[in-house]
Amino acid sequence: MKNLFCLFLVVLISNTSFSQEKTEKDITEEDNTNDLFKFYPNPAENELFILGKNKIKSIEIIDVLGKTVATHLIDKSIIKIDVSQLKSGVYLLQVTNENDTLETKRLVIK
Repeated sequence: MKNLFCLFLVVLISNTSFSQEKTEKDITEEDNTNDLFKFYPNPAENELFILGKNKIKSIEIIDVLGKTVATHLIDKSIIKIDVSQLKSGVYLLQVTNENDTLETKRLVIK
């Protein structure tokens, strides 16, 4: 009986199964539907297009030192900005919409 119990215990333990799921996502893909705005291309070279969920009130481009290098006051939901005068590097793109809601995203200039 003692040997039978040990065998039964091993069978119980060996019936345990594990599963693993893997989800792959392209790191450039953005699916967040709560975004106030989307923009492209990123990295940008000459022009930057910004699409707002609502009308956009203002756009600021801020360098890595925290200095505002460009400001645009707007009353549209689709905007084209000339970024050809900006030096290559990483910037913050800060957008305020008509409801005074602010969102900041990372922008790369080639």
